[in-house]
Amino acid sequence: MFVSSNAFDEKNIYVCSALGSVGTGKSSLLNAITGEYVFEVGDGVDFTPSKQYCHLIDTPGFVDSNIEDRHTIHEITKYFKSLQYGVSAFFLVFNINDIRLDAYTQNMLILFHELLGKDFWNFVIIVFTHVDEDVRDDLEDNMDAVLEDHDGFVAEIRRIYKLPKLFQPSVIFTSTQNVRSSSYTRRYIVELYHAVGMCEARNNGKRFTCTWLRQILMITNEEQKTNFVKESIREAWSSMSNACQIQ
Repeated sequence: MFVSSNAFDEKNIYVCSALGSVGTGKSSLLNAITGEYVFEVGDGVDFTPSKQYCHLIDTPGFVDSNIEDRHTIHEITKYFKSLQYGVSAFFLVFNINDIRLDAYTQNMLILFHELLGKDFWNFVIIVFTHVDEDVRDDLEDNMDAVLEDHDGFVAEIRRIYKLPKLFQPSVIFTSTQNVRSSSYTRRYIVELYHAVGMCEARNNGKRFTCTWLRQILMITNEEQKTNFVKESIREAWSSMSNACQIQ
């Protein structure tokens, strides 16, 4: 159902990016989706070239290290360049055993908001991992806390990022066990696949893009493109830092 592809610009292929803190299970989720060990856990952006149904993009560390570190800025730049052809869905990944928006995730989402604009939220799917079949009953309270209308997890996201009440993203609870050995996982990965389709459908069948991503796409010189993305990231980061100091 989901496999990695390097054909970014083919319109019949979903492009999905997994976002989340270290340890939430985002790389493990992508491994479960592909049914193979493709993404190195905790690593940056990795791809398996095969022209199938979906291109999966893992994310590097964003704010857990110095933004001016050469390797960090290189990986973040590489990541955002990979989004230039548009994104079908952003998987915002959390561990069901830790349902909170930590500082890392909040800052990461603010950076996305700064660079991509508020419309990127229309393409967000929230995914909770580690909901394995043998422990699902024990996690019912955590799952209910995610979905609670007024003060649940999704409601907290709306409050922090000043999103409208109409913001009701798909929420998927899944295991990260390999789909080849777990029919339980396979069932929820199929549910995730359909959530991506619904995400595009409610956005008129289009991938997410924005003025900034279109600007990246229009630059033909790779060095100039890289420099443009780097400077945009630094400017956004500076804006975020100044806002925090003022508060």
